[in-house]
Amino acid sequence: MRKQILSLAAIPIENTRYGQMYEIKGNLTGPNGKTLAVCTIWMTETATGDTKFITMYPEKGGGK
Repeated sequence: MRKQILSLAAIPIENTRYGQMYEIKGNLTGPNGKTLAVCTIWMTETATGDTKFITMYPEKGGGK
């Protein structure tokens, strides 16, 4: 995920009292060669400044 998703643009989606949330959409290719379009959610915490992975889900109609 680091090589395939984190190199893509992060779009700010919501600023909560806990921190700024971002969305990164892209394709993940597994070891079997299959590709899945996914959306990942990340948050930069206000208190610490740390950016953390929150969740990932498949994009509708995505993948090969």
